[in-house]
Amino acid sequence: MATIRQKGPEQWHAQVRRTGWPAVTDTLRTRKDAEAWARDVESQMDRGIFVDRSAGERTTFGETIKTYIKEVTEKRPGEASRASEKSRLERFMRDEPKLCAYAVAHLRPEHFEDYRDRRLTQFVTRGKPGGRGQYKLEKSKPGRFRKDGTPRANAAEPKAPPKPPKKVKPGTVKRELTALKRVIDHRKRKLGLLINPLNTEDVKRPVVNDERDIRLEDAQIDELVAECYRSNNPWVGSIVEFAFEVGPRRGNLLRLKWVDVDIKGRSILLRGVKNSRNPEEVINVPVGLSPRALQILKALPRSLDGRVFAISANALKSAFNRARHKLGLDHYRFHDIRHELISSLIEAGWSDTQVMAQSAHRDPKSLKRYANLRHVRSFEFGLHIRGKVVISGPLRLGSRFQ
Repeated sequence: MATIRQKGPEQWHAQVRRTGWPAVTDTLRTRKDAEAWARDVESQMDRGIFVDRSAGERTTFGETIKTYIKEVTEKRPGEASRASEKSRLERFMRDEPKLCAYAVAHLRPEHFEDYRDRRLTQFVTRGKPGGRGQYKLEKSKPGRFRKDGTPRANAAEPKAPPKPPKKVKPGTVKRELTALKRVIDHRKRKLGLLINPLNTEDVKRPVVNDERDIRLEDAQIDELVAECYRSNNPWVGSIVEFAFEVGPRRGNLLRLKWVDVDIKGRSILLRGVKNSRNPEEVINVPVGLSPRALQILKALPRSLDGRVFAISANALKSAFNRARHKLGLDHYRFHDIRHELISSLIEAGWSDTQVMAQSAHRDPKSLKRYANLRHVRSFEFGLHIRGKVVISGPLRLGSRFQ
């Protein structure tokens, strides 16, 4: 039997003790509510399905997010992933104080459906409110003029007006919902939650269509690589051509060190590759090198810090942007180089398993996003069986790894 007593005005204390279960207590406003709560708890204990949700009723969503940042986000191996996830969660706590005030046990899918719909109507903001990075629709100031109205010879050109703010994209909202779901999953058992209110079955994610299908012709690739070699920074041309040959992500290229290069084995070790399944796990993947990639590495000087490409991310980004802008390829991004190599390998007859080993993908769905195959184009490749060439022919990219 439950014990029910009055503690004060509109405070009724209910306690349930049952052999094999810990004592459970709660305080409610009326005796009727206390009796109903006690009957429900006893019924769940009799059926063996009782779960103590008191911790989830005492802990707010904001406190859960702070715990997640401390225990998970700040311990991620990648600096970029730490910064992006922390910024995303801090923005949510700053802009959604009502949702953060809810106890985790009281959150419902309807709360996040409303957040999703509201978020899709909002405009993009930068940094903290009132900060320097915020969008400010200010009029551009004209340059200096003489008294007669003519512009001065050394007058600076008027600044272009800032770009108008854009609405938040569906991909951004989808990533935010995924991060919030991980927050609840991290503490779900300790808080006594049976289900996560942010499951994809309950809260539909926005439809995202951000797949890129941008490839260059062979002549355009040669022009882009040549333009990068003409850069004032001596590392730009080598790293761009190496990316076309091997296909790593930009971060892995910038972190590549000589201790991870095996010239004799024609391979390199990519440390800390991107992994969406378990972001806390550090994964190192060896990938193969083409003959041209080996020539590039042998021609490079040894840097003092041990890196293969002694160039910063900003310097590489600026130089690559200048090169593509000069050639009229503003639509082409550095990450599209990875699409180019993976698509070429598939067109050359590589199996999905071989391509995934070279691209360090773990999910065939992710590999499919990178496969932008040309529908009207014939390829010839070399097929080797027991050391004998059965079929041979010219191929620009695929034959590099034979």
